[in-house]
Amino acid sequence: MTKSRLIKNKRLHPLAVFKNTFSRGSLDSVRERKIFGRNPLKLGMKASSILAIAMIVIMMVSVFAWLSTGTQSKPNIVQPVVNDPTTAPSSTTNPTQKPNTVQESRPWNPISIITSIVAPTPKPPGLIESNPNVNGPVWKAVAANAWNYYQPDTGVDRKTGLPKGTLTYPYFTDWDLGVYIQAVIDANRTGLIGNDGAWGSTARLEKVMTFLETRELANSTTKVPYWFYGSNGAGYLTQSSVDIIDTGTLFVALNNLKTFDSKNFALRIDNFVYNKNNRTDYAVLVPAIQSSGGSTSIYAYYCVSGFACFFPELATAPDTILNSMRNAGTVTTYNVSLPKADISCEPLLYSFFNLNANPKIVKLMNETYSAHEAKYNATDQYVAFSEGNSQSDFVWEWVVMSNGYTWKITNGQTYSDINPIIYSKVSLSFLALYNTTFARNMTIYLERILPDPTNGYSAGADYNANSNNANAVQSVDSNTNGLILSAARYALHA
Repeated sequence: MTKSRLIKNKRLHPLAVFKNTFSRGSLDSVRERKIFGRNPLKLGMKASSILAIAMIVIMMVSVFAWLSTGTQSKPNIVQPVVNDPTTAPSSTTNPTQKPNTVQESRPWNPISIITSIVAPTPKPPGLIESNPNVNGPVWKAVAANAWNYYQPDTGVDRKTGLPKGTLTYPYFTDWDLGVYIQAVIDANRTGLIGNDGAWGSTARLEKVMTFLETRELANSTTKVPYWFYGSNGAGYLTQSSVDIIDTGTLFVALNNLKTFDSKNFALRIDNFVYNKNNRTDYAVLVPAIQSSGGSTSIYAYYCVSGFACFFPELATAPDTILNSMRNAGTVTTYNVSLPKADISCEPLLYSFFNLNANPKIVKLMNETYSAHEAKYNATDQYVAFSEGNSQSDFVWEWVVMSNGYTWKITNGQTYSDINPIIYSKVSLSFLALYNTTFARNMTIYLERILPDPTNGYSAGADYNANSNNANAVQSVDSNTNGLILSAARYALHA
């Protein structure tokens, strides 16, 4: 395999968000269509159906009123409840309390009856709302909810033990595989699974390692792996070179696996990374990564950190990227100063939770969180920027971009003007890290909108002052639940 073959034409972001070979902002449109997104036409059809039902109810009520004698008793009208998720908990306010919904004195009003029929029934309080003290048992329950995704026949193929990108999309990349490896480690460390048994950590990780050692390659000459694999183990989508960002994430997880279970996996992992099994020569990428010091992308930092776990010549490369980010100047948003660099929460949170402690990452994490809370304080709108599903397609939310823009959204091709998604994985991570009123109330807001996490947490929702009108992004995916597991593990062991 030649170097030029490996590093040629990495999926460079059209907006130059990432530098050199470091890009994660341009996923294939096939993935965007199949994994995520709700069809906005379906919302129109739903609205039309509700309107039709309402008209029928009006006609029925009108006929009933015409036929009645005028002396029939009228029912008590139950008004829908609108809870304010922005109210901060205090010594006098319990966020779980709800106003009395029975309005005895209201006159009979057919429109009120229609409203009570059409409006959704308010959900009972969720896990966070029900527990003002978010303590160890609560975080154990959060971890269990996230781990629901990784059950056999849910987010994991029972036959192969390989993950699915989402409940409805049975494909994954090396990034997704790294997330799954870390999820298994975190489930074990939080006491959700043991080492033994058919679906214990050892058996699960054995299936993953065997797959990596034997997986089909997209090109038998260059030994480049497929970009996507099916959860059945078969190659799915190809590209001409190794995806460095995805590989770096996989390497972070494999390095953590060496620490977690050195006896069973350390030698096999080294053989895989260093190509002693004659599969893929990742060492060919090292010279290109060594020249990445000018990058100002948090994605580049996380990726290079993964490679540095295995290639000593890259030991200083991650810190060089952080220095470049700091030396790029600053931008101020809502009175919070941030580096003029490409910053999104997904790789930043993974860097915090899954890499060795780094004071520079701690500082950047604190600044990024502070910007979120400051934006909320100024606008009364929750924000939790990351990457993932939206109302339409896969998007990347940037707290800061290297061009100096702040709070921008891209879809891999251009800027997007959609309402920002409040991502569950970021909201719960903020709660694990800072346990603030802002993070708690934002999480409660999502709990009230999204389905219960029976099969794992849903991606998120946009903001609407009336939460009943918010656009919920109900897709359930591995990246959401993997990051939430890491946050819960941190909260339990910090």
